[in-house]
Parts: sequence; C-alpha cells; structure tokens
Amino acid sequence: MSKIYPWQNTQWQRFQEMQQQNRLPNAILLSGPEGIGLKEFAKSAAMQLLCQSNQIKTNSACGICKSCLLYIAGNHPDLYSIEPEDSSRQLKIAQIRGLIEYVTLKSFIGNRKIVIIEPADAMNRATANALLKTLEEPPSQSMLFLLSNIPSKLPITIRSRCQQIYFKPAHTNADIDWLQSKLVDTKYSAETLFRLSGGGPLRALSLIEGEQLEFRIILVKDLKLMSIKSCDTVQIAANWQALGIDNILNWLMKIILDLIRLKLQRERSHLINVDLKEDLQDIVNSLDLNSMVRNYNFVLLKHQQSLSLMNYNTLSIIEEVLFYWNNSEMEN
Repeated sequence: MSKIYPWQNTQWQRFQEMQQQNRLPNAILLSGPEGIGLKEFAKSAAMQLLCQSNQIKTNSACGICKSCLLYIAGNHPDLYSIEPEDSSRQLKIAQIRGLIEYVTLKSFIGNRKIVIIEPADAMNRATANALLKTLEEPPSQSMLFLLSNIPSKLPITIRSRCQQIYFKPAHTNADIDWLQSKLVDTKYSAETLFRLSGGGPLRALSLIEGEQLEFRIILVKDLKLMSIKSCDTVQIAANWQALGIDNILNWLMKIILDLIRLKLQRERSHLINVDLKEDLQDIVNSLDLNSMVRNYNFVLLKHQQSLSLMNYNTLSIIEEVLFYWNNSEMEN
C-alpha cells in the first residue's frame, strides 16, 4: 500500500531499518528539492506506523486493518497535519500550540500519534521556539515528520533534534524512464524537464500541466527585447504581473544562472533552460559577468523579501528588478 517512488527506495529502506532495529526517533526531518515527493514519503511512513499489522517484513502497511481503512478514508484520528492556512505562507503559533496539545493526548487506535509539518521552514522564530520543547521532551509515542525543501531556513536547534533523511535530486536512467512513461502530448523530453524542475520528478509533471514553461519563454523573450532597447520596461512589468511573483523570480534566477554559464562558455549540458540556448546567447552580449552576478543577487534578495513579507506589492517588486536590470545594461 505504500506509495514510494523509484528514486526514494534508498531512503525508504533506511526508514525500514530504523523500525527493524527499534531505533525510530521521535522526529524526522525529510528534505530535498521541490517535487521529490517528501509529503508522499511521509504519508506512506505514517500509514505503515499506524497500521495495526505493521508489516515491517513487507515494508508496507497492510491496507485492510481498521487503522489503514481510516487512513485511506482520510480521517485517521492519530494522524495530524499542519500547513500554512493562508496567503501569508507562515505556520502560526496557534497551529503549533494545537499540535503540542494533540501529541500529549493518548492515541485513539494503537499506540502512536503521527504529525506531519509541511513546510517546516514556514515556521518563524516564535513558532520554532514553541515547537522546540516538544522536540526536546517528546511524548514517548509521538512521531513528527518535518518536511522542507530549504532545511537551511530551519533553526539549528530544530534540525539538531531531528533525524535527517535527505533526498538527492533524481537523475538516474530509471528516474528519467519513470518520468518519460508519464508524459503525453508534450514537446519536452524527460531529460529537459528534469533540468527545468531541478531534479524533482513530481515538479516536472506539474510544469507541463500548467503554464510555467510558457512563462519562462515570455521572460526570456522580453529580456531579449530589453537587451536591444526595443521595449517599454513599464509595460513589460505590467505584463509580467499576471505571471505571479514566485514564478517570475524563480525563473529569473535560473535564467541568469544560464546566462552566467554561457558567459563562462560552459558546455550546453550545464544549462537549465537548454531549449532556449539561442535566445539566451543573444542576451549574453548585453551584460558583463559582474552585472549578471549583481542581477542574480538582486533577484535573490527580492525573492527572499517576498517570502518573508506578508504583504507586498507585486508590481513594485517586478519594476525594481527590471529597472535594476536596465541600469546594469546601461553601465556596459
């Protein structure tokens, strides 16, 4: 019954060994790139731990006991999940307090209570401190799974009290074959999608289901126009606003990294947006290497600010980025 992907087999085996050797910790930090399947892994682990048969020998839950049926139905009383509730993208202290109260209660079925926190890096200092005491003195039958694509954002006090399981970006031939088997009616190859997704197969699938890949083409096209001074920067900013600030800043960072690689005359195999190499090459000549690095750092700064601020003006951030880019070109 466990939903474990091919690229997660090593980590799943490690988790099984923890159970078999009776050395499961009270908290596990699962980390890896976006789209690697952290939540799916945690849910499979939770289902197995809650299973009344606890099929360690078969590495999976039985799928038929009362506990498994409640889990499958989505209303298991011993499984508790928290995630940001609104656009603030922050876990609130009230949610952590609710979690703490929950794990102190006796389990309803069996002898375990499981908590999944996603993303754990959405905790601010106050919420992290509130959780810390539970990690330091966890109830004996509680099990917390903290999920994070950016574990470095978590305080060291949180990370040091968790057993860490890291998932590397997927890249093997078996991983590529898995993704290729899921592709239908797309012009993108599995290998290209792996590059664009940062090694997250589930992220790669989500890219082709939405308009993300077209967004980056628009960005590159407009940057190319800016490089030849054949556009209205204010109008470009207005057009980009509809793309969403996260999409814009994430793709811009990847595009600038590719520009830097081209400037350094790196091989095609090093590019992320490998299918847009010709357009990127046209932009390279308008900026020197130092300008590219400064642009990357500026976009990174704005991305960090957008993640930390509850309220921000999307258009204002886009205009700042584009004007900074324009000034970099004028200096050359």
